[in-house]
Amino acid sequence: MSKLKLTDREWADFYIKDIFQTYKGPKGLQTHTGAYVSKHLLSSGIMPRITVKDTLNGIDSFCYSTDKNFRFFKNFISVSFLGSVFYHSYEASLDMKVHALVPLEIELNSYTAKFLISAIKNSITLLSYGNQLSSTDLPKVKFLLPINSDGLPDWQFMEDFMKQIERDKIATVLSYYNKSLNNNNLRGGRTLDAV
Repeated sequence: MSKLKLTDREWADFYIKDIFQTYKGPKGLQTHTGAYVSKHLLSSGIMPRITVKDTLNGIDSFCYSTDKNFRFFKNFISVSFLGSVFYHSYEASLDMKVHALVPLEIELNSYTAKFLISAIKNSITLLSYGNQLSSTDLPKVKFLLPINSDGLPDWQFMEDFMKQIERDKIATVLSYYNKSLNNNNLRGGRTLDAV
C-alpha cells in the first residue's frame, strides 16, 4: 500500500461554523459553551469535568450536579478560551470558558478528531488572558482541511492518514524494542521476562 501524503489532496479553508454546531445567541452566532457551577453544587461522581487546564485532556475532577448550568456533551472536541484542544469520546461536563465543538455532518472517531484538533490548533495562536477565544469568536475561526472532488472535507482521507501515523509509530516502537531485546540477548544480558 502506498503511503498517504498531505499533498495527495487539495485543501480548502473552512470556518468552525461550517463544520461544527452553532446557535444564534444574544451576541450572534455562538458555539456551545460550559458554565460556572459553584463547588458546593458539585457532588463526587463519574462524569469528567473539563476545565481550561492544558493537561490530562482538560479533566479537573469527576463529579455530577443537578444545577441547570451543569452542561455536558458526548463525542466532541473541547476548546478552552486559551486554546487547549482535546477530544472527548465520552460524556463530559464543561466549566465556563470551555467550548464544545460537535460536528454537523459526521460522527467523530479518534482519528478524525485528532486530525481536526491539529488543524484547529494551527489556526488559534497567540491567545492569552488579554486575548481570549470567546464563544462568538470561535465560529469565525478559519482552518484548512483536505477536500474531496466535490470540495467537501475528505473525512475518509483524514481518518486513513491518522491511522497511517498510528501504524508507523507502533512499528517504530516495536522495531526499537525488538532491536534492544536482540542486542541484550547477544550480550548475554537478562531479558525482560527474566527480571
